[in-house]
Amino acid sequence: MVKFGQLSQAIILLSMMLLLLPSCQVITGNDSNNTSYGEYYLALQQLDQQQLAEEIHKQQLKVEQKKMNNSYSNFDPRIKLLLLYSLPKSPIYNSFNAKSLLNQLTSDEDNAAFTDINPSEQAFITLLRDQLNQRLLMRNRLLAQQHAQQELALQQQQHLVEQVQLLEQTIKQLKNIERAIDKREQ
Repeated sequence: MVKFGQLSQAIILLSMMLLLLPSCQVITGNDSNNTSYGEYYLALQQLDQQQLAEEIHKQQLKVEQKKMNNSYSNFDPRIKLLLLYSLPKSPIYNSFNAKSLLNQLTSDEDNAAFTDINPSEQAFITLLRDQLNQRLLMRNRLLAQQHAQQELALQQQQHLVEQVQLLEQTIKQLKNIERAIDKREQ
C-alpha cells in the first residue's frame, strides 16, 4: 500500500520532470519559432560535432525546400545557417560565408528577413554583423601584415643574394690577382 506522503512526492517529482523535459530537448528536435536566435546560438554551442553536422544538414535542406517551393520569404532557416557559419566550433565555420549570407538577408526584399523579429533579435543580428565585420577586418589586417613581412623577408633575401654574388666576384678577382702574381714570380 502506497502512503500519501510517497504518492505526493511521486506526483511532485513527475510534475518537475514534465516541466523540465522541454528544456532537455536537443535543438535539432525543436522546430518551434518560439526559440530566439540568441537562445538558438547558445544551444548550438552545447552541441557536439555530430549534432552540429545534423543541424547544418537540416537547415540546408529547409533552405533548399524553400527555394524549390518558391517560398523563399521564410528566412528562419537561412538565419539559422548564418548562425551556424558564425559559430567557431561549427564544421562550416566561415566568416566570409556568414557575412555574405548576412548581406544577402539584409538586401533581400529590403531587409524583409529581419522585419518580423523583435528588437532584441535585431540587436543580436546587429551585434553579429559587427562581430563579423571585426573578424574580417582583423583577418585582412593580419593578411596585410603577413604580406608585408613576406615582402621584407624577400627583400632581405635578395639583399643577401646580392652580397653573396658580390663576395663571389671579389673572391674570383682575388684569385685572378693571385694567379697573376704567381705568373710574375715565375
